Amino acid sequence: MNGSANKLNSKMILLVLYFGWIISYIDRTVISLAIVQIGADLTLDASKLGIVLSAFFMGYALMQIPGGWLADRFGSRKVIVVAVVAWSIFTALSGLAWSLTSLILIRFLFGIGEGGYPAASTKAISDYFPADKRTKAQSTMMSSNALGAALAPIICAPLLVAFGWRNVFLFVGLLGVVFVVWFLLSTRQAGNYSNSGVAVKPSRKEYTQLLRNSYLWKVLLIFFFVNVTNWGLISWMPSYLMQGLGIDLKSVGLFSAIPTLFLTIGMIISGRIINKIGSKAKYGVITGIIITGASLYLMSLSSGVFQVIMYQSIAFTFMSFVMSFVFTVPHRVMEQKVVGTAFGIINFGGQAAGIFSPLIMGALIASTGSYKAAFIFLTICCLIAAVVACFLPLAKKSQTATDYSTVKTAN
Repeated sequence: MNGSANKLNSKMILLVLYFGWIISYIDRTVISLAIVQIGADLTLDASKLGIVLSAFFMGYALMQIPGGWLADRFGSRKVIVVAVVAWSIFTALSGLAWSLTSLILIRFLFGIGEGGYPAASTKAISDYFPADKRTKAQSTMMSSNALGAALAPIICAPLLVAFGWRNVFLFVGLLGVVFVVWFLLSTRQAGNYSNSGVAVKPSRKEYTQLLRNSYLWKVLLIFFFVNVTNWGLISWMPSYLMQGLGIDLKSVGLFSAIPTLFLTIGMIISGRIINKIGSKAKYGVITGIIITGASLYLMSLSSGVFQVIMYQSIAFTFMSFVMSFVFTVPHRVMEQKVVGTAFGIINFGGQAAGIFSPLIMGALIASTGSYKAAFIFLTICCLIAAVVACFLPLAKKSQTATDYSTVKTAN
């Protein structure tokens, strides 16, 4: 396949992977929007519905590392197809749930299915893109997270009103079928830039080196504390806008979409910046975390809608640099054969934050009767992440398979 055709094919694969992430956010968000209808239909109170919502995160977090290992072991193409088919089946089955137990089990298995996609899609970037294009492609693909979060309520809310929660789950489950067909066609004759194309599997020694890599664990900690902030805002900002600022439900979706659009654009731009500045990205991460924390603190002191959305938008803009840095680390400083496992380990830390953050913020809101303490908690988490980032070594910019076990400080 010639260079121009290969380049075109890579762009098509990036587009379909981006679409896959959008579907995953639609599928995981629809239950949050449908939770009132589900509670009324199955006679479930708020505490039981909370268990249903947490069931997804348990399965999703648990599958991050195995998903990465499977992608490294068997190739990204197979794992992506299996993951999307699995989560689409359990999305559709969610619409057939008949009890609390069935719903919890289905949502847990749905989380397992979705949990295989993040690391496998990251591995696909190394499979179908040359080394010097991976950082930009990865940050572009992961910008879909913010866009998906913004689009999901806009798409799903009208469908729930028109067709009811059971039919909507069946409908969004079919989107996975569209993805699988498109993905298989796009990758059928695509050029492969990694060893996974000839089934070269990582050795036990390479996995051991990966687990002993302190750089990896520092990035995991940074992602955990930054994602405490991210998941906390996603979980509680709608309630804050309605209860704290008196915004009606129809307007909440619009206001909530504004900061996520800043995050989307920020990730696309920041990925290109990181690609250029290489080893100096550490300082951008520290700056981004500090500005994010400061913006959240100022948001906690604000009482007007305009100020709150402005500070959240600033926070998300600078958070985008941190997210791009975290998501592209496996491509930049890790051995290529273990990219999937490396991303799975890092993403496990970020998704574990989704289990704890909403619970801690909820307890603070309940005990103080105010959202201020909860937002200050997020600020403190940002400060902790910034401290950890100060201890990151200045890793060399990698356009080939850098020996990640020898990443050292440059100063």
